[in-house]
Amino acid sequence: MPGPYRRVPGEEVRATLGGPAAAAAPSSGNSSAAASLAGGAGTSDGGVGQPTRTPSERLLDKAYALVWVVTAAIVIKLSNTPSVFLYDKRVIRPLLHAALVLIGINTVLVMYLAIYLPKIKGIQDSSAWDVYCPRVVPSMALFGVVAAILLIRCTWPVWGFLSPLILGAEALGALFALHFVPWLP
Repeated sequence: MPGPYRRVPGEEVRATLGGPAAAAAPSSGNSSAAASLAGGAGTSDGGVGQPTRTPSERLLDKAYALVWVVTAAIVIKLSNTPSVFLYDKRVIRPLLHAALVLIGINTVLVMYLAIYLPKIKGIQDSSAWDVYCPRVVPSMALFGVVAAILLIRCTWPVWGFLSPLILGAEALGALFALHFVPWLP
């Protein structure tokens, strides 16, 4: 049995339920199987394969996002994060600068994937990233992990074992704040 099949935009979807002979022959009966392989059944976003979400589910997602954003704001206020990063002498500055460079690289790569490819190159489907730019997402993951480790290490003299918790809550708040950007779906 073959593994999961990942479609590339513009590629034909073939029903492989009956082997190679069935794939070459025209579909005679089970059109729902071909529709489900194509991602057309039960979707609202043009066949990408995600089920339709109800308004209450979307509202619940926004509520969870708001909880994380408020939690991050409280953590930032209580830990005095901006002042610590800017003025505290206990912060290890070279590690902080290296982490900020990696975060900047990740920001540029996100803008490349989210703005440049869809708006300028016309690549709308994110599954094409594996074909068009296969090393961007793994590179972003590596840069993000290294930046997180560097940030935790550079603030360890200030907050100690609370550094991962403080920075993690702030990172989740920043991530979930994207729920409230109006031009993102």
